[in-house]
Amino acid sequence: MANPNRPKGKPPGNNRNKQQPPVYKKDSQPRSFFENLNSWFDARSSGITIFIFVCGALFSVLLFQARMDIGGDDSTYLQRAYDFIHKGIFPIFQGPLYPLVLSIFVAPFGINIILLKCLSLIFNIIGLYFFYKAFKGRIPSFIFYPVFFIAAINSYILNFASLTYNESFFMCLQYIFFFYFFKLLDELKESDTSGSLKESYRKWLMPGLLIFALILTRNIAVTCLGGIVLFFVICKQYKNIFYAIGAFLVYEIPMTLIEKFAFHSDSQWGSQGNILLLKDPYDAAKGKETLSGFFTRFFQNCDIYVSKRFFEITGFRSENSIKDYKAFESGNLNMFVIFLFVLCGFVLYRLIKSKNKFMLVSFLYTISILASSFIVLQTRWDQPRLIMVYVPILLMTIFYSLYDVLQKKGPWGLQFLLFATIIVFTITSAVATLGKVGKNLPLLSKNLHGDIYAGYTPDWVNYLKMSRWCADSLPKDAYVAARKAPMSFIYGKGMEFFPVYKVYSYNADSLLDYFKANKVNYIMVPSLRMNPDKNTGDVITTMEYMIAPIYKKYPQKVKFVHREGTDEVTDLYQIVY
Repeated sequence: MANPNRPKGKPPGNNRNKQQPPVYKKDSQPRSFFENLNSWFDARSSGITIFIFVCGALFSVLLFQARMDIGGDDSTYLQRAYDFIHKGIFPIFQGPLYPLVLSIFVAPFGINIILLKCLSLIFNIIGLYFFYKAFKGRIPSFIFYPVFFIAAINSYILNFASLTYNESFFMCLQYIFFFYFFKLLDELKESDTSGSLKESYRKWLMPGLLIFALILTRNIAVTCLGGIVLFFVICKQYKNIFYAIGAFLVYEIPMTLIEKFAFHSDSQWGSQGNILLLKDPYDAAKGKETLSGFFTRFFQNCDIYVSKRFFEITGFRSENSIKDYKAFESGNLNMFVIFLFVLCGFVLYRLIKSKNKFMLVSFLYTISILASSFIVLQTRWDQPRLIMVYVPILLMTIFYSLYDVLQKKGPWGLQFLLFATIIVFTITSAVATLGKVGKNLPLLSKNLHGDIYAGYTPDWVNYLKMSRWCADSLPKDAYVAARKAPMSFIYGKGMEFFPVYKVYSYNADSLLDYFKANKVNYIMVPSLRMNPDKNTGDVITTMEYMIAPIYKKYPQKVKFVHREGTDEVTDLYQIVY
């Protein structure tokens, strides 16, 4: 008789008490390393975002620089804003928008250095916010958040967040542009069916305004239009090419007319463009650059800014590290530059294949500006700030292209290696920032407590004290020729100085005529170091060459007036006509 308590069917085996193996659905697969990373970051996104913003704000204060930078442009932008308000001189050189914005605050508050530097802090914070809004959700979280953190705490970015260079302002506009351009891309269809002009023009007005603002801030940004055009060509959205250019011209044409007829100024590209065409920006007699010379510039600048400055900005190389570039002079192509071209080609190919239009347009925008910069910039202008504003975008696009290769078939080990590389970049940036905080805090304290010369080397202390002495002691009709006139203007309480950027002539009579025509009656002769960080005995001799021929031929026309300092001195001479 059958047991009524035993169910019908196959009798139980010997493993009735053993654990049964798990059963997976047909479409169920183990999660990849990348997916686990994204889940981890997404689950903590709010806390990570707050942490990054707090770190950005904190280190902005800790790295705040209350003194003017010796680079020159820091004070030049302030003087242009002042001249626009008080003399009506339109600030055309190097892009007029930033000095115009500064002039809004210079008009009621004057040259208030701390206030104007705080504007850069505000621009940096606004830019960071729009960086978050533009790129959040456009790329995997495990790439976005580390790069976002680097953009927030990088010591170079934060250094310019307390200077009155236009870098923070430009980065702010750049990220606002990406935010609105990405919104535009969300509205555009994949095919070239974006509607008629009447239906579409409104959505193009804001991106067009921001392109215009970027170009009005930095002349070289005009080449970003080439990157945007190439993007629409790749996407086969040809109608949008005309919309993008037209949206820019809507603002550019009226601005050009205002500059010409209201302020009687030249084109914003004219004066700076003429300098870039010269072989030597400080010696026009050497003539204009040749086509082969521009090619040489390009390869040398690729090496300078990528193998040197990029890794300096990201913390892998020490500040002001020196590299030999003689390989280019002998015609040998640096292997690093070859690798750079291969890398750019790889990134572009992967971004096209990935169909991530946001990363693609970001990369084309950045590469178009960098390529044109490397062609036109003289190699002697070796400054990290010239590529610093594009570093976060470069990191994002490169990391994303590698992610795209590895996300489907990449082995776990390679996926881990990519994430480890991202973390290494994050750590090096953080370590570099922490190292600079300790050096800056004592100087910041002294500056805020009234020591306006703290942080300067003795050569600059003497130069700035002489500028102050001229403002306090010389007669009102004194007009002093100075090598760093904008810095003298700031520390000389707004006294105007005659700028001398290069040796005008080596002939005594020509020099006397030149100074007399410009109503110059005093000359400052400083001992500014060739190497700002070390007193090697080599100094900038521009002013010595300007006064020595006069003294040699007409010693009675050069009268010593005053000296500042006992070492690395600055002397003041009067010209007696």
